[in-house]
Amino acid sequence: MDIRRLDQMMNLVEDLVINGGRLKQIAKMYQIKEMDEALNMVSRSVSDLQNLMMNIRMIPINQIFNRFPRVVRDVAHHDGKEVEFTMTGGETELDRSVMDGLSDPLLHLIRNGVNHGIEKPEEREKAGKARKGTLTLSARREQGNVIIELEDDGYGIERDRVLAKAIERGLVTKEAADHLSDDEVINFLFQPGFSTASEITDISGRGVGLDVVKSTIESLNGSIKVKTTPGKGSRFTMTLPPTMAIIDVMMVRINGRRCAIPINAVVEVASADLRTVHRIGGSEAIMLRDEVLQIYRLEEMFGNRTMSEIVVVVQYKGRKCCIPVDVVEGQQEVVVKPVSNVIGSCRGVGGVTIPGDGDVVPVLDVNTMV
Repeated sequence: MDIRRLDQMMNLVEDLVINGGRLKQIAKMYQIKEMDEALNMVSRSVSDLQNLMMNIRMIPINQIFNRFPRVVRDVAHHDGKEVEFTMTGGETELDRSVMDGLSDPLLHLIRNGVNHGIEKPEEREKAGKARKGTLTLSARREQGNVIIELEDDGYGIERDRVLAKAIERGLVTKEAADHLSDDEVINFLFQPGFSTASEITDISGRGVGLDVVKSTIESLNGSIKVKTTPGKGSRFTMTLPPTMAIIDVMMVRINGRRCAIPINAVVEVASADLRTVHRIGGSEAIMLRDEVLQIYRLEEMFGNRTMSEIVVVVQYKGRKCCIPVDVVEGQQEVVVKPVSNVIGSCRGVGGVTIPGDGDVVPVLDVNTMV
């Protein structure tokens, strides 16, 4: 089916959800019992329609995974390398609009993995490794998101080599380079035009690639992270929402302004003791149930304010932090729209939503915060 027709149908379902929320507020305001009952029946029908629409849009990720074995084979043959390529989790489902945008970034990462990551058979033998390198592509569902990982057992990323190129391009000074963390150094790879390749080939060395991969993943409301061990290999982890459309959120107020937190990231709402707030380096932390949790005040979005006694504890991949809020308004089903390119991206914001009263409310992206 034409994706534009699916998008149009999804927009109509989203309009029903928004208008249904508005009608519920009106019914609550005027306490009309009959209207409440009718709205509950309409809500069930809209919910069923929404689930059906979601299922129509969801397709297994095998649709794009199946293209990659040939790519690996061709690049390995071109470079004179031996590579064993394995894929798992191809039955994991993604929204078609997310899937369409994912093909090119994955293709680039896989070509990079073979070209930059895996060593030639002779080099692997000298390093005490098997002649044949391994490249593994996997997908799985985790906490409402889809996690796609690409892992190799090759060179890894050399910190010194990346730093030398960053200093040469003027991205960092020699003095500041010594104090950078490994994650900060690896982030240079995502700068436009950045390449550590010593020569330009048909596959790499032009400095066009990882910056486009990152911007494409972020445009899908996702994030990408890299873990590497020199001499042992690298792992690229992409976190993506399974769908771009409708989610359950917790509505809160911070400094008088409304904000939505995805419900699948919320661990608990707790009362905080102001006396337990401590400064650790440049950030604040609090002790809660024998755990040290970093505090995100979100002052860039909502302005300076005094510490609240209510905190929302959020979690991603086992790591927790807490967000001070003034009021918790409750759970709500909302339509999430991506932030316009005209406005620009804001770290920690995954999109915006419009509840029944017409306010534009930011939806937090916990993945980029924790």
